[in-house]
Formats: sequence, structure tokens, C-alpha cells
Amino acid sequence: MAEKIDSFKEKIAGYTLEKPERKPKQNYVSILILRELQSAARFTTDGTEANSAIIRVGEIEETVGKLFGRKQVASDRRVAKALQRTLIQDKMNAAVKKGTWDGCSMVVNSMCQRCPECALFGSAASDEGISITSRVMYDEAYTIRSIGTIVEEYFQNAPGDDYAKGATSAIREPDFFKEGTLFPCVVTLKDVTPEEVLFFLNITDRNVRYGATGTRFGKTRNHILGVYASHREGPSSLEVTRGIAVALANAAVASDENSSDPAEHLKKVMTADTLPVESVTRAAVQIYEDLADRQRIAYVKSDADEVSAILDEMKDDAVVKAILEAQVDKIADYVSAD
Repeated sequence: MAEKIDSFKEKIAGYTLEKPERKPKQNYVSILILRELQSAARFTTDGTEANSAIIRVGEIEETVGKLFGRKQVASDRRVAKALQRTLIQDKMNAAVKKGTWDGCSMVVNSMCQRCPECALFGSAASDEGISITSRVMYDEAYTIRSIGTIVEEYFQNAPGDDYAKGATSAIREPDFFKEGTLFPCVVTLKDVTPEEVLFFLNITDRNVRYGATGTRFGKTRNHILGVYASHREGPSSLEVTRGIAVALANAAVASDENSSDPAEHLKKVMTADTLPVESVTRAAVQIYEDLADRQRIAYVKSDADEVSAILDEMKDDAVVKAILEAQVDKIADYVSAD
């Protein structure tokens, strides 16, 4: 029934563990993702100004938008915990052995430390006195285009709770990232089981909300471009983003008979109104693999088509439930305080 999943588990077997172990090894599974905003989103720390960073790309220095790793992991964790509550409540009731499982929590010191999500993403010390280190490593993700191109300010006022009301004096002007903004992103799983890789892929496929006030803004499509398993950690999100911008500029140079100045075309790429997702996708894969080769990283690859077939098999909640229940059994010793 799940032929693609079984084949995938065999392929990455040399870079995953049968069950989680407490002593680190050198097993990495990197997932290359392109996050595409489908609606305006707020990625801010102070609630008003868009997060940004000044980076050098090729010959130019530019301020670009930034999606903190922390904002990505918090959103993914919420989806993961909700998925567990939906699918494995009975299994977790049996696993905790003391009453019923309360569904776990996002509160730092109140996580159950018994579920697959806690075992994978980690948690601070609880009443039992153990802490669990996260085995999911998020990079900051950066926009390809400059922040002046992809951020827009909107006036807002604070509404009252009456049906009919006028504007109040509580006006603010927060920054929003425009729809269509692209964030190339690399997330790396370390010393994980095949079930944990599948769990993470399913979470990424399900998650469509990132950023501040994520229930109202930040509709996102996660394009999973490839999975790379290795004994060395792969390139970073920033390296990939820089490479994409340069690759798009070089392609423009090759097709422009009137200008052969890479810096000029790079500036045009970074200030373009839109970027074609297909071109960015192709460039992202090529850049990641070129960087990996230059960094002497040998890897086993599953491309976007293979990942899509795996995700298709996980459309059936019964398949995901079986994966999670298998992982519950595998983490029993790992999360024990003994």
C-alpha cells in the first residue's frame, strides 16, 4: 500500500537510526524547501518593522527580508502537536501509563516529553527533570529580492466590539511581506529515524501558516524540492539564496544582447516585481547540489517527484497514524528519565 514510503525508507537507511539514541552521531537528512507566500504575511520581532538583514550577493550589498528559524519551528510544532492529538490519542494514552495523555502543549515547561513531537523537536526540563535536545535544525530564511521590493506598509486601526463603529485613534502601520515572496529554506534533521523524516515531511506539507497572527495572515505554500541524506551537514539557506540570485542574473546576462554586466542584472533580479517560481525552483536545486559538491558532501537524493509521491501516500491519515504509532514505540527508552 505504501510502496514509495517503503522504498524511501530503504534509500535513507544508511543515514538514519532504527530508534533515537542519546549519543550524537553524524547522520543528517536535509530538506530543501521553497516557501511561497500566498497572502500577505507579517514576519516581525517588534510587531511593526519587517525582519531584515544586510547581505552581500555577488558584487552588491543589499537589504533583504528575513524569516527567523524560530518563527518557522514554532509554526511547524503547532501543526505537529495538533496532528498527534487528531491521530494518536489512544496510542499515547497507553504510552503514558498514568491516566490519559493531555495532548501535549506548546508551553515550554509543560510539554509531555512522551510524544514523537517532543522527542524530535525537543523540550526544556519538566517535572521529571530531563531536557530533550532538538534534532531539527532550522536556518534563517532570506528573500531573494530586496526588502524595498517585497515589503509594504498598511495602515490599521484598532476596532471596537460594537457592530457599528468609527475609526479610533489607535492607528499603526506595520510591515507586511507581499504575496508571492519566496523564501528558499534548508531544514536539517540529525540522527533521526525514517519515521521522523516522514513525520517532518508530512508536517511541512500540511503547514500553510507562518508568521505573526498566523491564524489570519501568512498563507504559505511549501514546495519541497528535495531530500538529501548524508554523513555531513549540507549547505545553508543563505548560501542557497545567494546562489539563486546570481544564477538568475547570469541567465539574464546570457539572454541579453545589449548588456553583459552581471551586477546590473543582479540588481534587476533583486528589485523585480515578481520572480518565476519554476526558474527559482530549478536554480535552488542546482545551487544546493553544486554547493554540496564543492563542500565535498556525498549524499543520497530524493527529488521533488519522489517526495511528492511519498506525500501522496500520506494523504491517507491511516498511513500517517501508523507511522506515528511506530515512532511512539521507538522513543520509549529515549524519553525515559531512567
